[in-house]
Amino acid sequence: MGKSEIITEDSPGKRALLMGNEAIARGAIEAGLKLAAAYPGTPSSEILETLAEAAPKLGFYVEWSANEKVAFEVAAGAAISGVRSMTSMKNAGLNWVMDMFMTLVYSGVRGGFLIVVADDPDAHYSSNEQDTRFAAFYGEIPCLEPADAQEAKDMARYAFELSEKLELPVFLRSVTRISHASGDVELGKIERLERKPVFDRHWKMPWRWNVYGPPGAVKKHEWLHSKMPMIKEIIEQLPWNRLEISEGQKFGVIASGIGASYAIDAIKLLGLEGKVAFLKIGTPSPLPEKLVSKLLKGVETVLVVEEGEPLVELLVKALAKDANPNVRILGKLTGEMPQVGEINIDVVAKAISRITGREISVDPQIEKIREEIKSLVVPRSSTLCAGCPHLGTYWALKRALAAFGGKVPIVNGDIGCYEQGGYGIAGKEYKPSFSTESVRYKIEAPYETLDTNYIMGGGVGLMQGEYHAGYSDGSIVAVAGDSTFFHACLPAVVNAVYNKSKGLFIVMDNSWTAMTGHQPNPVTGITATGNETKVLCIEDVAKALGVEFVKVVDPFDLKATQSAIEEGLKSDKFAIVITRRICTLQAIRLKQYTGKKMSLDKDICTGCKLCVSLGCPAITFNVEENKAGIDPIVCVGCGICAQVCPVNAIKAGE
Repeated sequence: MGKSEIITEDSPGKRALLMGNEAIARGAIEAGLKLAAAYPGTPSSEILETLAEAAPKLGFYVEWSANEKVAFEVAAGAAISGVRSMTSMKNAGLNWVMDMFMTLVYSGVRGGFLIVVADDPDAHYSSNEQDTRFAAFYGEIPCLEPADAQEAKDMARYAFELSEKLELPVFLRSVTRISHASGDVELGKIERLERKPVFDRHWKMPWRWNVYGPPGAVKKHEWLHSKMPMIKEIIEQLPWNRLEISEGQKFGVIASGIGASYAIDAIKLLGLEGKVAFLKIGTPSPLPEKLVSKLLKGVETVLVVEEGEPLVELLVKALAKDANPNVRILGKLTGEMPQVGEINIDVVAKAISRITGREISVDPQIEKIREEIKSLVVPRSSTLCAGCPHLGTYWALKRALAAFGGKVPIVNGDIGCYEQGGYGIAGKEYKPSFSTESVRYKIEAPYETLDTNYIMGGGVGLMQGEYHAGYSDGSIVAVAGDSTFFHACLPAVVNAVYNKSKGLFIVMDNSWTAMTGHQPNPVTGITATGNETKVLCIEDVAKALGVEFVKVVDPFDLKATQSAIEEGLKSDKFAIVITRRICTLQAIRLKQYTGKKMSLDKDICTGCKLCVSLGCPAITFNVEENKAGIDPIVCVGCGICAQVCPVNAIKAGE
């Protein structure tokens, strides 16, 4: 049985191995979900992907929205009309919705509204480690935090019921090790709610859905505050908040979310079961204050274990003032737990070991094996795929900047596969510079191209600031992808035209939201559920926004791409160059690719390594022979390397 069949199967009590994100999706399905909207973002993407597979079978609506803000508003609109809806996003995606989020809570919702955010401790897939639980605290709504896949499913299901009881959105915070780990999940019954969407602008409150309408925003804020006593009462009774304490125990652990799973295993590892007071928390905001106070009054020392920032620790410290001012509270703020990066069982066990004096039993054989395999592990970063169109774009940009970039050009990056253009993986050592003047660094490989990189849509805005600041040491460039163009770049393009900015904006159009798993977007031509839809052409939109210099090229044609980029660099206006070629992985999957494997003639090769600096994973180099090579298994036959080779040693094979 396939995963989509399991997700849609109405078999209460059946057990299934589900990824955390799949479990969240299943919980929403069990709750009678009517609408789901999201924008792809690792580690959250599989939630909506799972729902998209189930939607045609179960009859609810799913969409990939243009960005998280739109997705949030689509889901909120459904909730206002009385049906159950949800939106899901990664940590950075929440930043896009904060304006609507912080206003929506003033009027609440009618149908259950679940907001799922997948945080990314250790920044595996992200530009930061932000802890989004603070948003729930800030917005004065409940935050649920699962410890495993089963809780992820159960919490997602319950969140809709809680949301409707409170008439407020409910927040579910996952982390990478929940979202992308799989666990044994017991399925529940699928509710089939046949609700008619309704609208009443004065439902239970004058001008309910208009924060500016009477009685006004302040009174509506007062209404939000009035919900907190009910929230706290409900929180105390939830099964995911659980206290185990016995008389005479002097040390206790308070652990939230996945931190609770780590803490339970760490306590077992140290042989301290039954000897340590333990409070498992599934609602970091608000805390179950009665349970926390009971623990604080019964022990002398407490270790707080949580993934992310010290939210629970701060709230526990505040509560301790009244519950037990003499209790010692340890955690991230005191150095017992690391303040950055991920935690795990070993981290928690070491912290408990230091506090209790209980030694960790380590198998010397395991340590020996760890030392032996260290020499076998080769550190490496991710790379662009063999035949990736972005390799052609970056190579052409490198050549164009060498000719027309000025003394020190600036290349502003963005978020997508092409962000690897700033990963700096060229086998060099980079040292800090303290120069007071502009400094040029030679671009040898595509991975050395980007100079700045922060958020989606940020590059084209930074470019304009650099221009209006009067930067004159070189050309100013920004890059972004097709999905990012529609997600976050449109206002900045309008701004560039309106405020007469100058610079080159390169849009790498590969027809898919590739980095997060090849989800469709406005240029793909299909929706989340695979239905055909209108293709939005980036060049048409750019021209409609007033951009006068717009060119479209094929990045597999290096000369044409370089020529278009050079024209853009020399233009006295804001210029957009679109490099269009479908993602090679998708082309192969869809059987649209016709490239021939490349072959290299070693008799002609001079060992100049120019092809190696292209950064294609299919190109190898034999140091002893001083000859390049092509891995026939990896090569897809895009032909870019043949255009790079100065001696024509690379040719298309059979």
